[in-house]
Amino acid sequence: MDKIFKTLDSLNGFSKKIILWACTFAVISCNLGICIIAYNQLFAKEVELYTIGSSLIQQSINAFSRLTIAALLMDWLKNAFQNDD
Repeated sequence: MDKIFKTLDSLNGFSKKIILWACTFAVISCNLGICIIAYNQLFAKEVELYTIGSSLIQQSINAFSRLTIAALLMDWLKNAFQNDD
């Protein structure tokens, strides 16, 4: 775990902000999707609402993973071009 935290601490500020916003977006979107599914199970019983909720959860996880990979790639490229000895 220490190696993971040290690596994350070594990221530049912009990459950290992207990962933080992506995590916040994913958590909020997943919670919204869960609320939609719970509302559907308790009150509405419609297939469309379940589909919307599950799609929202899937897309938020997908967006989080893409943004995290992009932030890590940007940090790696920045370090690769700065340290060209």
